[in-house]
Amino acid sequence: MGKIIVLAIVLRLFLLTSVPPSLNWDEVSQGYTAYSILQTGKDEWGEKLPLFFRSYGEWKSAVYIYLLLPFIKVLGLNAFAVRLPSVLAGIISVYLMYLLGKKIYSEKIGLWSAFLMSVTPWTFMLGRPAFEANVALTLILAGIYFFLRFNLKPKIYLLISSAVALGLAPHTYNSAKIVVPLIVLYLVWSTKLYKNLKSSLLLFGTLFIFALPILLNLGSGPSLARYNQVGVATDLKALNEFVSLRSTLPLPELGNKLIFNKYTYSLYKITDNWFSYFSPSFLAVSGGPHHQHSLPYHGVLYIAEFLLVLIGVFTLFSKKSSTMSHLPLIIIIFGTLPAAMTRDSYHVLRILLAAPGFIFLAALGLDYLQTKKFKYLKFVIWILGFEIVVFMTTYFLWYPRTFPRDWQYGHQEVAAYLKEHEGEYDRIVMTKWYGEPQLFVAFYNLWDPKIYQAQNLPLIRYETEGRLWLDQLPQYSLGKYTFKYLDWSTEIRDSRTLYIGKSDDFYPDSNIKQTILFPDGTVAFYIVQGDK
Repeated sequence: MGKIIVLAIVLRLFLLTSVPPSLNWDEVSQGYTAYSILQTGKDEWGEKLPLFFRSYGEWKSAVYIYLLLPFIKVLGLNAFAVRLPSVLAGIISVYLMYLLGKKIYSEKIGLWSAFLMSVTPWTFMLGRPAFEANVALTLILAGIYFFLRFNLKPKIYLLISSAVALGLAPHTYNSAKIVVPLIVLYLVWSTKLYKNLKSSLLLFGTLFIFALPILLNLGSGPSLARYNQVGVATDLKALNEFVSLRSTLPLPELGNKLIFNKYTYSLYKITDNWFSYFSPSFLAVSGGPHHQHSLPYHGVLYIAEFLLVLIGVFTLFSKKSSTMSHLPLIIIIFGTLPAAMTRDSYHVLRILLAAPGFIFLAALGLDYLQTKKFKYLKFVIWILGFEIVVFMTTYFLWYPRTFPRDWQYGHQEVAAYLKEHEGEYDRIVMTKWYGEPQLFVAFYNLWDPKIYQAQNLPLIRYETEGRLWLDQLPQYSLGKYTFKYLDWSTEIRDSRTLYIGKSDDFYPDSNIKQTILFPDGTVAFYIVQGDK
């Protein structure tokens, strides 16, 4: 097991600050928010120690941001400090997979589960950046493990540890708000904990304390803000097309409305999305469309691993086993539900909580082949090993060069130039084409949080204007900085103004002071001085 942990550590720490090639929007947001809390006790919007962070307008969960505080305190505000908590959570999850696999099945299955957890594209790729889902996954695995230990050895500290871990998960990632209650109900039912009134009250009482802030905010918005932005019914174009079919159905008006309405559309969309996550193409060949979450031409599982999953399913149903042995299927079913309830399909990050279920099944498949002395087992392992080498090579060498745009590459280089030269200008105008650049500059140049809060607070007007995001404002300013879409033909362009824009924002003869290139040599940003 020690070698597997070392492998997980090496794979997750190797080139951590440069692969992925840059911090994305969420990473700099979480990092600067934590920095602001450290310096002032308030987030960048002036809220004192909140449980829900407004951030860009989507109300981030709290755990990852507060988890960052000691790392930023010790290591400073940088990419390594922001990503390290996620990396450590991923390493811990590898060990937890071993413990759970060993406890539910056998030592060998535990070892296979841990190994696959450390190298599977799904958990590896999402285990390096600062994704809150990665920490939520670790908390859920820890909660399940402590619960199962309590079931065998009823010590109160184990039940409390389980409740705390499971209680924190919904405050870490939104999908856990659905997954955790379902997992808890399954654990209580399958172990018959409900027959122990004292233990049941302790478990549900502790969980209720953690759930209370979410429940109290259901009416006011923050706890459901993200779902209101990405839920199945927010795709108004698709919803309206569905409802418009009423006129084509030769039934009375009431019958038409019963068949074609927002609720039947939502049921159809949820079902369609849910089945999409079991597509062999998604799982083993192409993955999802978001390049932050999966590599093109690679599934979230290896092809050999996907085949092992199928063997694992056969193994579960081909022999009598305990209720808890079916935990992988429960994890998969519950883990895919939250993503199915959103408008996007094939969303790798939103179903990360289902990943352990697939990995356990693959480990069961490997164990089955070993037990049956399958004569082509070495070939299967060689194919799996070959896929691992190809994926890791592609990830570390090809991925950061080919997809830097997906990681908002170039903002750090822009910030470095501004740090050195911003004093030379009265005004700095930066494109918001790539989305809310202000936090990138604040993060990399360590803007004073007190000043940032004072200048940022008036921008909350975007909410009163009915906008979901800050960058939906036509333009907004922080001190001498203005963020907007650039139109070079209408800009004042005086020599005391510096402009930062994309490649087609300026004329060929503009006074370019610096060119920021993507790793493939194409232009990310031009930094241009006004010429009038």
